[in-house]
Amino acid sequence: MEMWCLAGVMRGGAVIIRRVVNGPARRTDTALATRLAALASFGAAVIHFAVVPAHWQEWMVAGQFFALLALFQLVWAPAVLARPTNLVLASGVLLNLGAIALWVVSRTVGAPFGPHAGEPELVQAADLCALLLQLYVVMGAGWLCHRGLRGKPISWLANGVVLLGATSIVALACTVGVASGLQHGHHAPPGAGAGHHGAGVHDADGHHAHVPEMNSPAPSQESAGTPVHTAPLPRVAPSAAPLHDSHDHEHG
Repeated sequence: MEMWCLAGVMRGGAVIIRRVVNGPARRTDTALATRLAALASFGAAVIHFAVVPAHWQEWMVAGQFFALLALFQLVWAPAVLARPTNLVLASGVLLNLGAIALWVVSRTVGAPFGPHAGEPELVQAADLCALLLQLYVVMGAGWLCHRGLRGKPISWLANGVVLLGATSIVALACTVGVASGLQHGHHAPPGAGAGHHGAGVHDADGHHAHVPEMNSPAPSQESAGTPVHTAPLPRVAPSAAPLHDSHDHEHG
């Protein structure tokens, strides 16, 4: 967008007209970085809003944290487009770096506080998608802080191709992240043992493995419905008939 204004300088009775170009609207690498950072921040906000209910059920403080994080990322996106000042850029970089550092700690050694302190959380698709978008925000805002007003112009074709590709990536990340965040939790259910795997234990054939309880008594054969086989008693041989003396018959 170009604007024309009067320079206000009279030279030889003529008014010099100077063209003033609005910098952020030009197709430069810094303007493109601004749009990419805003787009990534919007996508990260959508994913974080989707995981708020799951975190809220586990711990209300965690749900409030993700709600505030998503709200900041949602507001930061149009703010950086309107006024990409150093304060706005620095706030976006610091907050997203803090969120990334907290995610790494919670997935490696566990959160330092809360009901699941010291327990590493499960890595899910929603986490990876939000992590990718937050890295884009940090890189875009960091590039703007580094370049400042020294942006180089780029062609409209390169600008359009990059924006189209970035929009597709953010849309895919949002779809996968929201679907993952709404379906799964980040911790095992209360009372689950150390061997809990979330969805269930499967054997090598893909069937559910049923592990019998250690304290339950073994079912008896009668309750199971199987016939009881007893060992046969030893057969007693009949006693031999008494032998009669041949002399008794002779005298009889």
